[in-house]
Amino acid sequence: FHPPVLYLGYVGFTVPFAFALGALVTGRMGEGWLVSTRRWTLLAWGALTVGILLGAWWSYEVLGWGGYWAWDPVENASFLPWLTGTAFLHSVMVQERRGMLRVWNLSLLSATFSLTILGTFITRSGVLDSVHAFTESGIGPMLLAFFALVVATTVGLIAWRGDDLSMGAEIESPLSRTGAFLANNLLFGSFAFIVLLGTVFPLLIEAANGSRISVGNPYFERMTMPIGFALLFLMAVAPALPWGRAGIELISKRLVWPAATAAVAMVVAVLLGSRGWAPTLAVGLGGFAVASAFRQLLLAVGARGLRGLTGRSSGGMIVHIGVAVVAVAFACSSSFLRQAEFSFDGVGDRASISGHTLVFDGLESVALAEKNEVRVSVLVDGELQTPAISTFPFGGQTIGTPATRSSIWDDIQLSVLSAPEGSGSTIVRVTVQPLVWWLWFGGAVMALGTVLAAVPGRSRRPASDTAVSTGVPTRREFPA
Repeated sequence: FHPPVLYLGYVGFTVPFAFALGALVTGRMGEGWLVSTRRWTLLAWGALTVGILLGAWWSYEVLGWGGYWAWDPVENASFLPWLTGTAFLHSVMVQERRGMLRVWNLSLLSATFSLTILGTFITRSGVLDSVHAFTESGIGPMLLAFFALVVATTVGLIAWRGDDLSMGAEIESPLSRTGAFLANNLLFGSFAFIVLLGTVFPLLIEAANGSRISVGNPYFERMTMPIGFALLFLMAVAPALPWGRAGIELISKRLVWPAATAAVAMVVAVLLGSRGWAPTLAVGLGGFAVASAFRQLLLAVGARGLRGLTGRSSGGMIVHIGVAVVAVAFACSSSFLRQAEFSFDGVGDRASISGHTLVFDGLESVALAEKNEVRVSVLVDGELQTPAISTFPFGGQTIGTPATRSSIWDDIQLSVLSAPEGSGSTIVRVTVQPLVWWLWFGGAVMALGTVLAAVPGRSRRPASDTAVSTGVPTRREFPA
């Protein structure tokens, strides 16, 4: 289901982009268009979020290679607009409340829409090798031309309206929520640039000298890890900051319990066996962010009851909890992944990995109309798992069907590499990853938070709903 859901996210950003383009053309650079497109933006971002997670689940459960995210070009193609779209969702709050960051918001939204076009080009053109890519299509040159047109048009319009867009208040202090949102934009922008560079670099090299290269996981992981940690830290600190200047004493008072939670989380992680600094730090920062979000939710519920869980602010805090859970699960499952291949010669053969015991229980050949399937029976800690491998007579293609035993602690996945129908050894690849279940749980929390964020909450006034040149504030109220 993930391709149509991702497509919904791509298409959904067309509406806010059209409003932004209209604001640039007409000169109405106030905040009204942001309010009008808020739920469209949430819908598009939510669809992208769900689509990316469904794609990761499909890769994990169906492909059976032992992972869920490989920094594949098509994976990156959907992740890029998610990054800039996330920055936009945060940055617009500054413009609505303070009339600031107009250039940032128009640039982020234009970049998001442009990246959806670029992502479609990468997916449909076949210029980059990917297990997710569709059949090569002749539409590639047209998509690339449209991408160039969108970029040139938006850059030109933003430059043309530069004087009007630059009007607004100044950031009072870096230690303010406004300053935190600006830092958020810089971090997400850097994250997107790093991923974009790693994705298109092979194309640039091939165009320059004809060489075909690939950019592997180490580049993406090493370059994005520091930014990911910084974003987790900012996600914990920003909700505790006031919009104006903040003192260290106030910030410390608001963050003392979240910081204590982070320390406890890191100690627990070490006691449970965490030895690497990266996953331990991820657990600590994740606990910091979750505790900070819960603090904000408790304040909202205390003020408004259960109604306080709705609206953009509280919905966003719930999304923050989901993001933190996903980040911790991603860090731990990647850092502590264990993979091995075992050869089984007969019923009763045993193997062990990461504290799990495997017992070979035989295999069964099934002849179907379109394929020949060999189902392998393996007892994992006494629980029967039946991965399979299928051979298609036309073309001789072989496709495996993995089996996954999932729990809240770890997942153990079995993929058949070789299963002879006669005599011979059956070779099974076994992958053990901790906390993968929490990745899907965190994604569900993110989806829930997005829905709650779209529910009308408190009413408040935007900074301005008219063209900047009029200077006349509106008196209408909009749901938060």
